Amino acid sequence: MSESRFIVRSPSKDSIASMSGGFSGVIGKMGLNNSENDSFTAENYIQSRDALGVLNDKLNLKAAYSESSIDRLHRFAGIRFWDTSLERFYEYYLSNVVGIAHDTSSGITTLSVRAFDPKLAYVVNQQLNELSEALINRLNLRARQDMLEFAQKEVELARNKVENINLKIYKFRNQKQSGPSEQQVAVFQQLGSEKDFADRNLAAAFASLEQARIEAIKKQLYLERVAEPSKPDQALEPKRIRGIITTFVLGLVLWGIASMIIAGVKEHRHHA
Repeated sequence: MSESRFIVRSPSKDSIASMSGGFSGVIGKMGLNNSENDSFTAENYIQSRDALGVLNDKLNLKAAYSESSIDRLHRFAGIRFWDTSLERFYEYYLSNVVGIAHDTSSGITTLSVRAFDPKLAYVVNQQLNELSEALINRLNLRARQDMLEFAQKEVELARNKVENINLKIYKFRNQKQSGPSEQQVAVFQQLGSEKDFADRNLAAAFASLEQARIEAIKKQLYLERVAEPSKPDQALEPKRIRGIITTFVLGLVLWGIASMIIAGVKEHRHHA
């Protein structure tokens, strides 16, 4: 059996508050808090059909747990040999391959992987850690894109308005003026007011973008590996002695039932 431990964290409130002065070096100095709900997201993914599908494609997991070298009581489709469906293997995966334990006090998740080959247990555990980390990164990217997209569009819109009003002012200054000077002054003042308004809008748009970046960092998640997957030097599963005893007990029970049936038949014949 291979075990690993991880925790999903988010930036602490203190580190977020310190961001108002700028983003330089923020990530490297960032304090982190436990993010328990997002730990459950990673745990649910590990126990999902999607994760099993990736593992099966990469490692041919179904075949590995169906090897004839594994005793019939413990291998996949051993007793129920007629049912080798993926849905049945998913049930087997949840009950026999992966185990999840979550410590609510520390927020640490312990992932255990049971296999009949020590190397396979380690590889599966390693793959599940990498898949969970990739999931967290995808969630980060999607959240960041969603939060920044609108703010960036607002900045572009405000920047275009500033450029347009600057072009109007440039043309006004360079074209041959006609009409009363008072009218020219009024037009220039109007253009100046429009420029001030456009400049303020652009500054507000940049401030909104900055705030959106802070909000995106607030929602940033980090999967931190507390303990890397262990490398067992021998297979702990299945319990060989337990399997032998179980088989022996089941054999005795079946023998007892068969004996009682045979005895009953003989007695019935005797009375007949």
